[in-house]
Amino acid sequence: MTSQPGRMRVLTSALQAAELILTDWPIEESEILTATKQALLKCLEGELSPGAARFAFLQAAKEAGNHVDEPEQGPPVGKPFRWHKSNRGEGVAL
Repeated sequence: MTSQPGRMRVLTSALQAAELILTDWPIEESEILTATKQALLKCLEGELSPGAARFAFLQAAKEAGNHVDEPEQGPPVGKPFRWHKSNRGEGVAL
């Protein structure tokens, strides 16, 4: 939600977040905002993960007084552990 009562905005990309910060942001300058701008730029250049840029954006949004409706975190991502028998017949190994 934005600082304007009743106005909600859904962002789905780093580009949309950067456009919002540059064109319609209630705070002109702060350390958090400067760091967020840098993070979004690095993300757009492929030098920073979208997750890191999102984290920075959320900090700037909270600082600006915007309510952030964060979706529930999904299951952990990454390589799942798989149990299998070892070749030496010693039981179970990771």
